[in-house]
Amino acid sequence: MAVTFEQGQSNLRSLVDWYKSNVDEKNRNEATTRLQLIDRLFFECLGWDTGDCKSEENIRPTITDYTFFSAGGLRVLILEAKREGIYFELPVGQQRSKVRIRYFMEHAKDVAEAINQAAEYCQKRGTQFGAVSNGHQVIAFVASRNDGRPPLEGTALVFDSLDAMLADFLLAWQCLSPKGIAERRLSNELQDTTVIPLPDKLSVVIPNYPRYRLRNALQTDLQILSSLFIEGFASMPEAIDPSRVLKETYCESGALSQYAAVSKELLRTRYSEQFQEAAQLSYMEPATSKKGTNPLLSEQPWGKAPIILIGERGVGKTTFIKHLYLTDDTDAFKNAVVIYLDFGSLPNISEDLNKYIYDEVERKLLDGYDININDRNFVYGVLNKEVQGFEKGLWGDIKESNPQVYREKRAEFISEKQRDKERYLQACISHIVIGRRRKVVIFLDNVDQRDDVFQEKVFLIGQSMAANWPINVFVSIRPETFYRSRVSGTFSAYHARAFTISPPRVDAVVMKRLNFGLNLLQEGTPLRLGQSIEIHVATDDLQNYVKILIYSFEQNRWLIEFLENMCGGNIRLALDFVQAFIGSGHVNTKEMLTIFRETGFYTVALHQFLRAVTYGDYEDYSPNMSEIVNLFDISTPDPREHFLSAVLLDRLDRWSRTSQTSGFVSISDVYTFLQSLGYQPSQVRWHLERLLRRNLIEQASKTRDITDLRVPFLRITSVGAYYVKRLISMFAYVDAMVVDTPITDAAWRTKIAQAYGVKERLNRAEVFVNYLDSAWQQGDSGANAFDWKVASSLIRRDIQYVNGKAATKEHETIPPPLVPDE
Repeated sequence: MAVTFEQGQSNLRSLVDWYKSNVDEKNRNEATTRLQLIDRLFFECLGWDTGDCKSEENIRPTITDYTFFSAGGLRVLILEAKREGIYFELPVGQQRSKVRIRYFMEHAKDVAEAINQAAEYCQKRGTQFGAVSNGHQVIAFVASRNDGRPPLEGTALVFDSLDAMLADFLLAWQCLSPKGIAERRLSNELQDTTVIPLPDKLSVVIPNYPRYRLRNALQTDLQILSSLFIEGFASMPEAIDPSRVLKETYCESGALSQYAAVSKELLRTRYSEQFQEAAQLSYMEPATSKKGTNPLLSEQPWGKAPIILIGERGVGKTTFIKHLYLTDDTDAFKNAVVIYLDFGSLPNISEDLNKYIYDEVERKLLDGYDININDRNFVYGVLNKEVQGFEKGLWGDIKESNPQVYREKRAEFISEKQRDKERYLQACISHIVIGRRRKVVIFLDNVDQRDDVFQEKVFLIGQSMAANWPINVFVSIRPETFYRSRVSGTFSAYHARAFTISPPRVDAVVMKRLNFGLNLLQEGTPLRLGQSIEIHVATDDLQNYVKILIYSFEQNRWLIEFLENMCGGNIRLALDFVQAFIGSGHVNTKEMLTIFRETGFYTVALHQFLRAVTYGDYEDYSPNMSEIVNLFDISTPDPREHFLSAVLLDRLDRWSRTSQTSGFVSISDVYTFLQSLGYQPSQVRWHLERLLRRNLIEQASKTRDITDLRVPFLRITSVGAYYVKRLISMFAYVDAMVVDTPITDAAWRTKIAQAYGVKERLNRAEVFVNYLDSAWQQGDSGANAFDWKVASSLIRRDIQYVNGKAATKEHETIPPPLVPDE
């Protein structure tokens, strides 16, 4: 039970009275001191819970007397206990609460030894605050620092007696209670830490950073070409039948990659487990299997609730939908009226979402099927019963005697019916289904790209349509959206059938897109982007370029390995990577075509592809403009922190191989491990949040915000595994990251400058690696952890290879095989 400030003060008063009545017992040993004094002081008076403290914690080779943890499981305070007889005296006139630690080094050797021991424990465990107590005296200080100042040169908060603590209990509570430690009040009180700003990155001195990379005419036209067949439907020429696009480029989902940097078992469970929580709440099964599309998606009728299509971002939900209704030959979609609404590409929509959707349905019927719901004959067909009822009513009496007035009143009656848009559209759909004998299907796609309130509004409209109209409704969303709403939102009230969509194999998708583009070129299809932009490159050059890409992805497994791992199941991102390469200003396209014409083949190198993807449209690497993450970036001027992300990823990868929970590990274990290496919780959190945002690691639950670290379990993704197993060891990666990495050592900082030619970049990269080598020597990664020395040697080997390549004009760097442990 938590102790309040008032209760703590009262308990301390009782402890003072007890201690004075037992003042003769001056020779309590350490165990008795802890039991009778320290336990009571910290648990009864300062408010710590015994459940948040470990006694005799053993993290080899040391054992701590008391280790206090935050509510989130982080080590926040280490207390070294000493027997009562080891005590200190303060000189007369000394400020009683704040004392230089150096004083104890000179005047209380036994106490100084205890302070040294506590500081060492804190530094090895990444714990900011340390303390020493003999039961009736307390010394607390900042023990683990990242401002470059030795802890023993700092100041300590000192209470030289229990009476002194009682006299200033507010100060003791503010600095040493769980809440006070969590808010770092001790550091603020001592004013003992200096906030040292990070050194400027090299990017600061680059003019107009990150600077656009100019393209020549050939590269510009190739970039236009890529959008025609890489983006799919977005820029396809009007002459191309959409069903043909799907038939030639569609790939079934659910296949596992043979190039994954994580174990096949982890990969196998990922796409089934991401739906696990939602699956417990509704009928759910895969949308595809080895035999093709799930036949249940084509069954009739589907019932009175929408069909939910669930898939992660970029797995191909839209492609699956269009393949379903454009190429499926079953009765479900044959001769059906299909209305497809894409909420991902729409501008801001007014609050009247119902009106917008109904207007879109009306427009789609007219544009796609030439059904004008306002056509006179169609209106009379839809409202035939209503018109007959009108004729039998009061106004029917003047039909013969005053036909003009009758017609006006009938027109007013029909207009009134049409003004109720929802009911009128329902009647129109019924007329199409019954009168014209055609099925009607509506797809509400990319709803999950909007906020939760918007999504639930769309679902309610879709639910109303499915329940009241003779129509089948499909809604595509992400797993976390479905789960949140299923538990506590709109979906909880309905028994919707749901189908899960997993990503297809990246290599199959890329090869089909490239071969489709080659077919278009060989057929002589006019290539135009929009109404005015045309491609002027010679057809032979275009075909040769696509052939180079096809050959490269067939022959160079390292390219497929990169795409498979770095997209992390997001097929859209993989295609973005390919599109970034095609026409990149960082690739010597003219040389590629020349070599191809002379030899008949050309293989795109991994380092070429990586450079194009890393830099994108810019001359320099920018973390805000690139999909590639800088693992070497830091949050504090602590050189050891350059390796925190790599150490974390390596440890998660090792844990994933032995985990009995599909690769997931407790976040408290993550903090425990990293703090044991001397990293502070604030540093760990900064890296965790960054890696989560960029999908290098993932949480066990899809139901919280992406950086909500209260989710207790994490695991590595294929993206993170590829970074620590491959990218971090490549010259092309290090070459890009150097401009974005703060150099904490001023001497090394002067040696790293802007570089232009290949030779200069190679030299700069070698200096950067030397700096990182020196930073690595300042820390201790522990046994069975990431070893920078291995990565460093691989980078140096790559630098030597690239250096020799400049003379031989070779263009491929062959990385070592990446074979994950099963």
